[in-house]
Amino acid sequence: MVALVTGGAKGIGKEIVKTFVAAGYKVAFCYNSSEQHAFELCNQLNGNSELNCIAVKCDVRNFDNVKNFVQTAVDVFGRIDVIINNAGIADYSLLMDMDVKGWRNVMSTNLDSVFYVCNQCLPHMLENGGAIVNISSVWGIYGASCEVAYSTSKAGVIGLTKALAQEMGGSNIRVNCIAAGVINTDMNSCHSKETIEELIQRTPLNRLGEPKEIAETALFLASEKAKFITGQVVEVGGGFR
Repeated sequence: MVALVTGGAKGIGKEIVKTFVAAGYKVAFCYNSSEQHAFELCNQLNGNSELNCIAVKCDVRNFDNVKNFVQTAVDVFGRIDVIINNAGIADYSLLMDMDVKGWRNVMSTNLDSVFYVCNQCLPHMLENGGAIVNISSVWGIYGASCEVAYSTSKAGVIGLTKALAQEMGGSNIRVNCIAAGVINTDMNSCHSKETIEELIQRTPLNRLGEPKEIAETALFLASEKAKFITGQVVEVGGGFR
């Protein structure tokens, strides 16, 4: 089984890559600026002359980059069974202060990339079926002040998930979404201690989530254990509201 993961060098993506390799998958993941982290991860997972994963430089905002990434994965591993659309960025600003370039950067990274990857991967999945897991956010459900662009992009991922599940069900391709809560990653490290504490207080389980918890949910949704689950949004957020 072969999984393709976007944004796999750090944070949630790194844990997804490690979790899927540990479960016996071959993994092709992409990175953009985190080359050292990507190579270190590959070196860690490719032991004893066995090729368990490959890292491909890819700007997911660029359709041609994505096309090359997908083709490289197929050339190396021969097929694609699972897609994990994880790549994403945040932007913390008032909507009235945001320029068009900033808006498009968030949309291109978080939403356009999901279209690009699915568009290129699906033809390789039609024969055998498979699973797509899109990583969204609780902000895509509830919205967040000063994160309008991010919240909008993640809501778009949820809409794409539900529609694509309807479209691909007849081809035995399941499409689900994880709405991640406040996770202990670099993306959230920019927040002040006070802000993090406020977010924890909004989380009934009274803690931040860990990347491994998102990765394990993604593995479940990709597995045969979830073979009758599609078009769903699974909140992994500790009850965040």
